[in-house]
Amino acid sequence: MTEIHPAHQKEPLPAEVLSGAPAEVTKRTVHIYRPAVNPMQSGRNSNLRWRIDFDALSKGDRWENQLMGWQSTADAMASVKLDFSTKEDAVHFAEKQGWGYTIKEPKFRQIKPKSYKNNFVYRAGKLPFVHTK
Repeated sequence: MTEIHPAHQKEPLPAEVLSGAPAEVTKRTVHIYRPAVNPMQSGRNSNLRWRIDFDALSKGDRWENQLMGWQSTADAMASVKLDFSTKEDAVHFAEKQGWGYTIKEPKFRQIKPKSYKNNFVYRAGKLPFVHTK
């Protein structure tokens, strides 16, 4: 049986009703996913969390900064990233805020078992020729 988190038992009023924010901010689309592991490190602890990223606004509020050539935006939520311990918490938060969401499930790598002894196992057919020098 699935245990319901105490915060989810009594549903509060949606945040969009209380905040008074404009509709283009409250009706956002977010992506819920697990970030990839850092290729510079071997640990996998960083991708145990779920993240919410915001979609870009449809109005195209981006322009090129003349001094440095960087992309600038008027969207305050463009660089916001929210981390959650479970996917259900992230979905619950997005629904409570009134945001549409898409969930990208993680792909786990398949590790093939290898053994040094398999290099010397007999295989029927032509014998392999191994160069030693």
